[in-house]
Amino acid sequence: MKNKPLRVTDLAWEFLRPMLNPGDIVVDATAGTGQDTVFLCQCVGETGRVFAFDIQAAALQQTKDNLEKSGYTDQVTLIHQSHDFMVPALKAAAVGEQAVKAIMFNLGYFPGGDQTITTQVETTMVALNGALSLLASGGLITICLYPGHPGGFEEAQAVIRWCETLEAPFVAHHFRTLNRKSPPTFVMIQRTR
Repeated sequence: MKNKPLRVTDLAWEFLRPMLNPGDIVVDATAGTGQDTVFLCQCVGETGRVFAFDIQAAALQQTKDNLEKSGYTDQVTLIHQSHDFMVPALKAAAVGEQAVKAIMFNLGYFPGGDQTITTQVETTMVALNGALSLLASGGLITICLYPGHPGGFEEAQAVIRWCETLEAPFVAHHFRTLNRKSPPTFVMIQRTR
């Protein structure tokens, strides 16, 4: 990563890596290309469980392909649903409240796919509210925001405003690049108890 700017996805990985353990239950709320899904598999190992959501079949297929290339398939459940169905889908898989150690959101569109299909404020807010109920004590929600595409700025602002209203036991942080126009930004929410 020498001489390359730090990406928001790099930040998410750097914060998550030291706090995830083998056997943890984790969620990739927006699978996309599957990079976050593979990363989560590496962190939770063979005894962990990874749930990956996406509304696009092409994204889930690319995620599946990346998982197979990386040797991770047994501990992953791919779910062809929007992230706002996360709570009922995990409940159906016998995952209860406060049982998930990390939930990753990489908002926007599927790189290399149909860029007119993007995450939406309404479904993202439902997913984030649900994620709070799933998050274990000490767990993290990471959110990569991309304000540069149509609708992205509004979605990013809605997420940031929502984070500002969170009360204990949640702590929210916002990281942004100061010298770029409309840069991606990174939000992290921790459950402290």
